[in-house]
Amino acid sequence: MDRRLNIGFVIDDIDNYFSNQAARGAEQAAKALDANLLVFPGHYIGKTDSRYADKKFEYQYNTVFKLLTERNVDIVYILQGLICSRAEKEIQKRFIEMMPNVPVVCLFSDFEGCHSVTFDNDSGLTGLLNHLIVKHGARDIGYVSGPVTNLDARERLDVFKRVLKENGIPVDENKIVYGDFSMGSEVVVEKLLDENKHLDAIVFANDSMAVGGYNVFAKRGLVPGRDILTAGFDDDVFAVSLEPPLTTVEASSASLAYKAVMNAENYINGTALKDMSVETHLVLRNSCGCDDLDVEAMFRRFNLDSDKIDKPKFIDEVKNYLFAIYVDAGPISDEIVGFLESYIDFLNAGDKKDAFRYMDDQFSRLLRTEFVMLSTREKFFNVLLTMEKKALESVSDKAERELIYENFSSYFRRLSFSGILPANSARRRGERMRGLVNRRVGDILLNENDTDIPYEQLLGGLSGIGYRKSMLYLFQGNIQNPGVFDWKMPTSILLKAISDEKGLRTLPDEQQLLRTEQIFDNEMIDNGERHSMLVSPLFVGPDLYGMFVIETGMDNSFSVSSIASQMSVTLRSLYMIEAQNKAKQALQNSLERFIRDNTKLEEIAQKDELTGLFNRRGFISNAEKELEDPVNQGKVAIICYADMDNLKTVNDRYGHDDGDFALRSIAHILRESFRDTDIIGRFGGDEFVTLAITGADCDVDGIKERIEHVTQRFNEMSDKPYPIEMSTGIYKFTISGKVDFYDAINNADRLLYDEKIRKKAVRGLSFT
Repeated sequence: MDRRLNIGFVIDDIDNYFSNQAARGAEQAAKALDANLLVFPGHYIGKTDSRYADKKFEYQYNTVFKLLTERNVDIVYILQGLICSRAEKEIQKRFIEMMPNVPVVCLFSDFEGCHSVTFDNDSGLTGLLNHLIVKHGARDIGYVSGPVTNLDARERLDVFKRVLKENGIPVDENKIVYGDFSMGSEVVVEKLLDENKHLDAIVFANDSMAVGGYNVFAKRGLVPGRDILTAGFDDDVFAVSLEPPLTTVEASSASLAYKAVMNAENYINGTALKDMSVETHLVLRNSCGCDDLDVEAMFRRFNLDSDKIDKPKFIDEVKNYLFAIYVDAGPISDEIVGFLESYIDFLNAGDKKDAFRYMDDQFSRLLRTEFVMLSTREKFFNVLLTMEKKALESVSDKAERELIYENFSSYFRRLSFSGILPANSARRRGERMRGLVNRRVGDILLNENDTDIPYEQLLGGLSGIGYRKSMLYLFQGNIQNPGVFDWKMPTSILLKAISDEKGLRTLPDEQQLLRTEQIFDNEMIDNGERHSMLVSPLFVGPDLYGMFVIETGMDNSFSVSSIASQMSVTLRSLYMIEAQNKAKQALQNSLERFIRDNTKLEEIAQKDELTGLFNRRGFISNAEKELEDPVNQGKVAIICYADMDNLKTVNDRYGHDDGDFALRSIAHILRESFRDTDIIGRFGGDEFVTLAITGADCDVDGIKERIEHVTQRFNEMSDKPYPIEMSTGIYKFTISGKVDFYDAINNADRLLYDEKIRKKAVRGLSFT
């Protein structure tokens, strides 16, 4: 592929930690591949998640799923296990079929006919259950499963039943209940406890449901780990902060997404394995009855369980444990390697004091990096505790043992302070964002110019919170989404305003109109470097205003939905103010029509400066006059929508002067191909529209042949090193009061798109 890969990443909610980590993993892989990452965060398909049960219009977030097309993505990854975890098979099928005709890879679940990447539920859960049974003697074990529609839920339930049988414990269906993978699982946990009075342990199929279990235990005066052994699955961000900390299974969504996206080209080329899985690991904490870290297990994991330590293997295993997909994260990787190497040198050193001084220096260097942003302090504590235990085993001298205790105590203390600065920074960033939003809303609503909406102000200050580029797209007219599955996205959209390194600006009218599928790829987006982009819908209730697109790192994406929500409310207020001024606008519009009809100044205002054709405003105004003229009622007319095929190539290879020449050439060809009485306009960019009233029936194929003949003749006479090429879509209709002019234009646009697809299939080219 001779251009940068576009990877579509469909997730359920960017504010969900598990999903956000998956997006971060996908971004790391996209960076490694030098590919673009386009993230489409919706919410759920099918039954409502308890998080959104009281929010009637949350389905609006799923409008972003309708943005994916073959023209903007080369492959689609779907967090199927989350988005569709509560959906019936038929709904899941319709959702998959809605995706564009490119390779589709399902994550955290599988679907017939699609590639899948899932967790190896067996390894981690088997270790967890055997730990409860063998070490803690649990025999009477309850299980809270996820929904049966979810593959992970079914697989984890099968593992639970198998391990019980292998340990000679009968499987009792009365000790199994079914939740929905959400924190609102109290009802099923109550049922499980009511029907089973003497359970030794309860295992939850994910950590979120375990939170619901903790709530029930608290009501009943039960303490996890003391009165009832408790465990979860996923090692979600909150698991370690529960009291007591939750024993669970580490299932890294970031690692899974990273592995999946790294195989993108293999999926596209058809050389990837159909299904892959990612390893899971047992994470022991206090809720299962353990008092401390299982150091022996950590010894085995880090290859410290022998007298002769394999230094490279030890370093690789620790790095993978701490950083997973970020294992080679620049200076952080260098500093952790330096610290671990100094530790091995300490174990082998004769003079422990000198070795410890060097090791302490390496630890100080590590603390000066942002390692806590890429891992957790809990993991670092575990690594240090494991290293301390191994160091103590390696010496017998009392003074040396005291030296080890003293120095590692210092490490633990300094590590405990290491997260304060990033936490304060995140808090200040949140406060800055809220202040920014409030000030921006106030400035906009107090704007004295009550005739023009200050669209660019909606994006004010976003570059200061890490958004490299922000784009405000708005639909034309009143768009409503009633929440039906087959709702169709409008084919066109207006790029109203941009915030980037050039500053804030509202675009001129002639540059705003785009096909909706171009919101990630248009002349305002520099394709010289890769980018990660994320889209959020702008809506209030059933009214859908447009799309908010940002370019930023996924580690900086948690605030996007909040900003989009506030932006939507502000837009609604502005539209209401605009409606209140409707009478004034009507008067101004009448005056503009008078000027347009009677002065040369208005005629100039309707012209496109580059080509001399009508601009969008002039074309629509003159075309509507012709269509409304009683003389033309009942006559046959055509709309010809034309699009230059190779403008980007001309611009990139020969410069923008030649690009301007090419656009003027398209205008010349269209003038030669149509009559003087026909209305020809440039809609913006490389798009042109013609209205021709033929009177009687007309030959659409003949018109297309005439355009092609004129184009061929022009190229034969041209001295340019490139041909002028265009695609056309011609829509024929009979003029009447029932015909919607904008529908006719959209129909011609769709026919143009069909022609481009045919050309692409014949030539094997990608058109922009």
